[in-house]
Amino acid sequence: MSSKNEYSGAALSSFIVALSKSQVTVDKLLADAGIDRIDPDAWYDYDWAVSFFFKIEELLGSATIAQVGRSMIEAATYPPEIDSAKALLSGLGHWFRLNARGPDVGDITCEFEDDYTAVIDNSARGPCSLNVGIIEGACARYGVTPLIEHGTTGCKDDGAPTCIYRVSW
Repeated sequence: MSSKNEYSGAALSSFIVALSKSQVTVDKLLADAGIDRIDPDAWYDYDWAVSFFFKIEELLGSATIAQVGRSMIEAATYPPEIDSAKALLSGLGHWFRLNARGPDVGDITCEFEDDYTAVIDNSARGPCSLNVGIIEGACARYGVTPLIEHGTTGCKDDGAPTCIYRVSW
């Protein structure tokens, strides 16, 4: 395990896919971040990556950062046993750990209330809207439109340590 908190360039570059119709916007976001491209094979400082996602949300809105989350799911490759929204939701924590490493990056856990309802506890740092987009993308990949209810125990965007989502489909 890395002693530094790092984020995968492959996952980080998903914002480029989400904003593919606006190369000018992509170029400006990268320039404002002090880089000219994101190397999908590199690892980036986790705090920098999180602040980059928050900057996208600040400049372009929560709907755009949610689309980035959906793009992360759409662009990812999954093993054949991931064949349903339930299977993909249950694997979000594993998928996250493939793209974020270090002692303080948070985690994602998923427990099922029944075959069509999951409770996701997300302590991974980053915008809440990004997490909602990831959940939407996981469900949409299998033709499901989820109802995502944010828990009442707080939101990471407001300083809470975790966001709880109840997802029904």
